[in-house]
Amino acid sequence: MLLRAERFDEGRAELEALRADYNSNALAQYHLALIFRELGLYRSSIAAASIVLRFSPASDLTQAPRFLGCLIYPTYFSELVTPDAAEFELPLLPLYALLRQESLFEGFATSWAAASGLMQVIPSTGAEIAAALGWPPDYQTRDLYRPIVSVRFGTWYLAKQRNYFEGELTPALAAYNGGPGNAARWWKAAGEDRDLFVELIGFEETRTYVTRITQHFAWYRWLYAPAP
Repeated sequence: MLLRAERFDEGRAELEALRADYNSNALAQYHLALIFRELGLYRSSIAAASIVLRFSPASDLTQAPRFLGCLIYPTYFSELVTPDAAEFELPLLPLYALLRQESLFEGFATSWAAASGLMQVIPSTGAEIAAALGWPPDYQTRDLYRPIVSVRFGTWYLAKQRNYFEGELTPALAAYNGGPGNAARWWKAAGEDRDLFVELIGFEETRTYVTRITQHFAWYRWLYAPAP
């Protein structure tokens, strides 16, 4: 296997081509979802599992096996997310929803705006966070691709925005994506009403971002924190 020969990009491309070849074969996609998961290719695993759901008789995850739901909405990197969430006093499941939206748990993800790593922190913000935390030692921009750094930075930054908005996560998420100043302006215009706030978000990308994280969070809560 190319991945085992440390030819990561080539191996990943080979497996992605295989996934595309079997795009209409639900059983093959299920097996590929498990293989991708074991290899740490979480984005590809989620994509394959989502295809399985699409071809299944289930209309949504409430009618699908829970295991499939957990493949589509996983909790990878829990060894990092759980302690950081506790330290910065953030609820755990919204963090997983954010991780899924930002990078689909792909540690080497890079956006068009140079946002990097699991939590898609941009270099300038990363430098500010490193200075504020005094960590990690000898910080460099490439550290954003280290899961331990990205998760801590993203969690700290979201907590900072949450604190600014007095515990409200919806405007904090908008600030994470669209900038604190913009989120503060929209929040004020909405009279601190969450539903109206989402409608007043001035950037389509940020409005979609907040809406999708809210949807992800609903599924995470259904899968991992069901009502008694």
